[in-house]
Amino acid sequence: MHLDRSIKFLDSLSTLADENSLVLIDLDTYEATPDAIQALKLKYPDLRLIGFMTQIHKKLRDDYRKSGCEMVYLKSALLNNPDSILLEDDRK
Repeated sequence: MHLDRSIKFLDSLSTLADENSLVLIDLDTYEATPDAIQALKLKYPDLRLIGFMTQIHKKLRDDYRKSGCEMVYLKSALLNNPDSILLEDDRK
């Protein structure tokens, strides 16, 4: 996979910085609540958020989408097809 951007791994959503333009969020963690996603979008309105989960729960997925995640993917889909997902996301 070749992207014209740097990739960083963050231990916490609170360590997010202004220079980030796209963030992949593990929605299975305790910290990644719909309220936390909404707070990130309010603080960084241009930030693009893509979430991933081990299992997609429709209601929870819808809550994350309403809170600011552009897309929510299965973790396995993201791990198996990062090129197509991230490059597709770049075209938006």
